[in-house]
Amino acid sequence: MEEKRKFPRADLVFRIEYRTLKEEQPRAGMTRDLSLGGVSLETEGPLDKGTPLSLTFSFPELEGTIHATGRVVRSWDEEGKIFTALRFTAVHQDDLAILKSHLEQFYED
Repeated sequence: MEEKRKFPRADLVFRIEYRTLKEEQPRAGMTRDLSLGGVSLETEGPLDKGTPLSLTFSFPELEGTIHATGRVVRSWDEEGKIFTALRFTAVHQDDLAILKSHLEQFYED
């Protein structure tokens, strides 16, 4: 099968907050993997393809919080858990630099 991803993924598990643009209060989930192009995370339930989400997360070893927006690519059930894959649609340039710097340590040459 041909790889369709533009960015390599890092299998990172950390807490992330997400909310649809209609919600005021964020929900908490755990990520499954992360790349410069998007993130997969466990969600409370399936989300429709194309749904825009606001995301907030940080890395324990780094200062600051990363804010991003993304759109749902797909949701699926795996062993009774719901996972949702998002493609980032906007990440502030400073946050993108932090994300890139952090992810580089997980990629193999």
